[in-house]
Amino acid sequence: MNRTLLTTLLGALGGFLGFVLSEMLRGGGGHETGLSLLWFTAQWTALLMLPLTLVLAAADNVLGLRGQWWRGLARIFIPALLLGLFSGAFAQAFYSLGLALDAPPRLTRATGWALLGAGVGLVLGLLDRSWANAWRGMLGGAVGGFFGGLVFDSFTGLSLGESDSGVLARLVGLTILGAAIGFMLRLSQELFKTGWLMGTTTGKYEGKQYILNKPAVSIGRSDGNDISLYHDQATPMQAGTLRRVTGSGGQAWHWQGSGDTGSVLINGRPVQEAQLHHGDRLRLGSTELLFQEKGKAAPNAPFTQALTLHGNQQVALLPAPFKHLTLGTAGDVRLAGADIMPRHAEIDVKDGVLMLHALAPLRLNDQPVVAGTRVPLRPGDLLTLGQTDFALLRAELESVREV
Repeated sequence: MNRTLLTTLLGALGGFLGFVLSEMLRGGGGHETGLSLLWFTAQWTALLMLPLTLVLAAADNVLGLRGQWWRGLARIFIPALLLGLFSGAFAQAFYSLGLALDAPPRLTRATGWALLGAGVGLVLGLLDRSWANAWRGMLGGAVGGFFGGLVFDSFTGLSLGESDSGVLARLVGLTILGAAIGFMLRLSQELFKTGWLMGTTTGKYEGKQYILNKPAVSIGRSDGNDISLYHDQATPMQAGTLRRVTGSGGQAWHWQGSGDTGSVLINGRPVQEAQLHHGDRLRLGSTELLFQEKGKAAPNAPFTQALTLHGNQQVALLPAPFKHLTLGTAGDVRLAGADIMPRHAEIDVKDGVLMLHALAPLRLNDQPVVAGTRVPLRPGDLLTLGQTDFALLRAELESVREV
């Protein structure tokens, strides 16, 4: 599922949980004026902000490469409560001042909700120990809170009947408010990101993304790392660090290993220190991460990993390095089998990613691919040409022979 959509849905869940928790406080009643109203609103906002922040923080862990879903939640519990108290009190004071100055109530309330959203974004940024992430989060959260607050006001007329004191309106409004904050938080991070790592290995980390938004990012299996690959037992506890270095050519990201040079491969080669370029692939243990930078094209480099196509009767080597290969009975990689065409498919390298171009109908992972279609191809995929299945697997060059 799309990361932005999933974060939006989880924001809605956080808003709903905030509604449930804050309604427990409303049951007390009797807080109508003066400082008591200010304190009541501060508490109510804190109880709303706490679950919303915790759910979105867990979403960052799940959708990113930060480690287990509960990582850091205990650390932001108190800051989320305190910021909730502050934003609630400030919003109530601002709203009272707006009423005294005859400001539009709807805009005044929306501004108060923007403060709550900014507080959520600030806490999430501090969770990642990144001021850049915090500022982006505050901006996205404030915008989401403002527009979510405007929408909130549209539901004030919802009612379950004469005895309803606004429960339904708050339920719908706060759920939508949480969704709006979650959406804008994710959108702001995506819009302002300049570099990131993407998991490409089939499994736990496939499709997960970590945005590089601070000068140094540590990677390893330990929970103490910024990127924690705790599922991968083959990854060192402290594999190394990505550092943003400023030189005569501008800023660039450099890898600095902290362990054995054989533990980390960059584009298939063991490396201790190296500058990274868009499209480079880092392999730590059994996990592969793709380095990407916004606005930059990958160098026109060949694919360097040793790969084989394993069939029941044949093992065919994809000669590395390569940029383009044809598969078929008369292709660069000659494959034998019933109904395989002379040129059945092509494999190209685009931005460091393998792309399969079907020249004739075939199947990929048991899904039909029509002629003329291009789809990503990864190690571990099952390719069916004609009536013959081939598994694309990684292999050491010296241990592979073509039969």
